[in-house]
Amino acid sequence: MTLSPWAPEYRRLSAGIVSLVAVFGFEGIAVSAVMPVAAADLNAISNYAVAFTSFTMASLLGVTFAGLWADHIGVKKIVTLAIITLGIGSLIAGFAPNIHVLTLGRSVQGFALGIDLVTMYVVIGRMYPEALRPKALGMLAAAWVVPGLVGPGIAGLMVEVSSWRMTFWIVPLLLILPSVVLLSQLDKLQTAIPQPRTDSKSQIIAVLAAVFALAVFQFSTSRIGQWDVSIVVAISAACLMATAWTTRTLMPKGYLKIAVGIPAIIGMRGVISAGYFAAEVYVPLALQEIRDVSVAISGAVLTVSAVTWFGGSWLQGSHRIKMSREKVLVFGSVLISIGIFLTPIAVFAPSNATVASLAASLACGAAAFGMGICFPTLGGLMLDKSPEADHARHSASLQMSDSFGTIVITSITGAALSFAAFKNNLSGQTFVEMWLVCGFVSVLALLFIPQIQGKQTIRP
Repeated sequence: MTLSPWAPEYRRLSAGIVSLVAVFGFEGIAVSAVMPVAAADLNAISNYAVAFTSFTMASLLGVTFAGLWADHIGVKKIVTLAIITLGIGSLIAGFAPNIHVLTLGRSVQGFALGIDLVTMYVVIGRMYPEALRPKALGMLAAAWVVPGLVGPGIAGLMVEVSSWRMTFWIVPLLLILPSVVLLSQLDKLQTAIPQPRTDSKSQIIAVLAAVFALAVFQFSTSRIGQWDVSIVVAISAACLMATAWTTRTLMPKGYLKIAVGIPAIIGMRGVISAGYFAAEVYVPLALQEIRDVSVAISGAVLTVSAVTWFGGSWLQGSHRIKMSREKVLVFGSVLISIGIFLTPIAVFAPSNATVASLAASLACGAAAFGMGICFPTLGGLMLDKSPEADHARHSASLQMSDSFGTIVITSITGAALSFAAFKNNLSGQTFVEMWLVCGFVSVLALLFIPQIQGKQTIRP
């Protein structure tokens, strides 16, 4: 009999995990769909990327907190904190009178997501047998399907009937049921004996330094057009070097050198996240601002992406795929790159805006299918190659790598957006340039794959 996360002994736990992740998924998809409207309402198109990078930077703090204290405080208490924090952040963002308060609310939400990302991996690593982990990790992607299907439509309806603020106000209500179901199951979690850590202080200092450096980096890149280019380049280079220095503490040894095993796994996650998420975040904005489509229609891209991500995740967790994990990662990475490179063609080539939205859905859906294949495959490899006592630590590093990559590339591409908005010259060409950068970044993921299994790196 094939093991399933939905077998009677795991059913309530799986339901709790899926329902909580689904709320995070709804928040992410709905906010992405309405953010162009919110930015326009708050007169902050030039700071559009900040609402996303601030969220991701704060998630670094949540990831660090969970990675250091999950075993000391207890996973149940950490998950409870994530739930409460998400609710508070959503209320702050919903009542924001300006972009600065909205950024604060998004940051609080990001802290909650960082905690959730780590703890869900820890729960899966400790409460499901090894044979079930690929399916359990694929279940995380499945949790985004329903939010992906209904999120953009609900967000569009809220904008038409009330306001974009409703997408934030509804989140605390959605958290009630997952809290009841999941927290009751976490009493069964076997707590691992906390490993003595002498690096807690250095970890905290390093992540604070990384967040500060990345914040300055994002701010400096957004000043292109207002500051001298040489100043922006100098500040940005210094911030990137400072961030790279913090990885010596925050990441496994050999992370920047793409060392064999865990460092390569974690590094590859950062690269594919950088390319994909930085590309996806601008699709609704391009469709709404340049092609003049509605929130609901532009959000259909996110719907298709959520469904195809699940499809890729299900495929990697099934027994139907007969390729080695290395070939699976190659296949997924190529799909990501192709999807991103096709996005500008899909958005701007069709003369009809609705057709453009459909074409963009197909391009982004292909990239998301590749992400669905790669994300849980890399997560499963990380869990399999790590001792149980290192699950929280390496899960935190995995999520940090995602955040580092996403923040850096979103900030770089966001600089083009800020420059165009400052010059009052926002056009399709701006988005094409941003997506090409994202596509080239995603191709770099192929360099990491040979190192995951310990083979010599193949240079393209």
